[in-house]
Amino acid sequence: MCREYEHFDILEVAVKCGIKLYPNKGSKVEFKARCPFCGDSSYHLGINRQKERFNCFRCGESGNSVSLYAKIYGVSNKEAFDSLKENEDFQPKQIYVPKMQTETPIRSLADRHDVYYDFLNLLRLNEHHRDGLEGRGLSVNHMFQFMYRSVPMDGVFRREVLDKLAKKHDLIGIPGFYVDVCGRVQMYLNKYGGMFVPICDSQGYIQGLQIRLDIPENSKEDKFRWFSSRYFPFGAGAKPWVHIVGDTTAKEAVLTEGAMKADITSVLSDGKLFIAIPGVNAIEYLPEIVRSLGVKKFYEMMDMDKRWNPNVRRAMIKLHDMLDDIGVEYEECLWNPNYKGIDDYFYAKSKYMKSELLVA
Repeated sequence: MCREYEHFDILEVAVKCGIKLYPNKGSKVEFKARCPFCGDSSYHLGINRQKERFNCFRCGESGNSVSLYAKIYGVSNKEAFDSLKENEDFQPKQIYVPKMQTETPIRSLADRHDVYYDFLNLLRLNEHHRDGLEGRGLSVNHMFQFMYRSVPMDGVFRREVLDKLAKKHDLIGIPGFYVDVCGRVQMYLNKYGGMFVPICDSQGYIQGLQIRLDIPENSKEDKFRWFSSRYFPFGAGAKPWVHIVGDTTAKEAVLTEGAMKADITSVLSDGKLFIAIPGVNAIEYLPEIVRSLGVKKFYEMMDMDKRWNPNVRRAMIKLHDMLDDIGVEYEECLWNPNYKGIDDYFYAKSKYMKSELLVA
């Protein structure tokens, strides 16, 4: 290991990166924190001040002070070293923070929409993500209509975007953004990168953003993650917002899980109304949304693992009872289990219909 790395106290670097540290009981050199790379909430990140090392026992991310800074900010180790060297007189006021903290209040829907709209317009959609969306049935026009954008992994470009955004908007209290100890605006960044998926209400306002991570196949990581900065200085946490897409005047709606899935299937079904929850247990906002839209009937099209997943079955029973209480008809839909999601099934069906037309 390069001896120069020893100049940087890993605890000081962690604090500079916005990581909130807590001492391990009975140790003066070992600290724990919530891992910024896998988004855990149970303090799986361990930091050893004596060894100058960090390690997450959940996702396996590890390294030293310089690589920690580099991974957080998406720069090379050399760029991280140079940046730390320029500010080596940095001295945090405290190494760890008290356990009881007041979370930064989340800003209004109007503020969030304005920030996210301008933020997404500053970003690009890379070729890899564009090809992936096209392979799921979306045209380029649809991709930009839904404002899908790639997470900016290039450090220089990301800095330009954040500086432009910060000049126009106050980002404190906007989930996904936070302020580091040097007073610079930063954004939540996962090591895998990915694509932003806007979560919109019935009026098209962006309530929040999810990230579809570019995780390797067979990874245990969750594919989708909220763009949230709950555990960072002046950051705010995302809520389990419900996504709405399609004809909002319709009295029948399809209920599914996941905003991207709803967007794709709505397009493939000529604009049918889709209401997408972020998870099978995130149904608390549904009654209010159903009433506001005047929906009279739901077609439930959750993933086909509902047939054998007991957790999903319990959630569906709870959902059915909830809709029954407010007088909304409910119909469970099933399809070929070779297609887990309704978007996969609709896309396969549309390809088959096109091939039939070509043959005819």
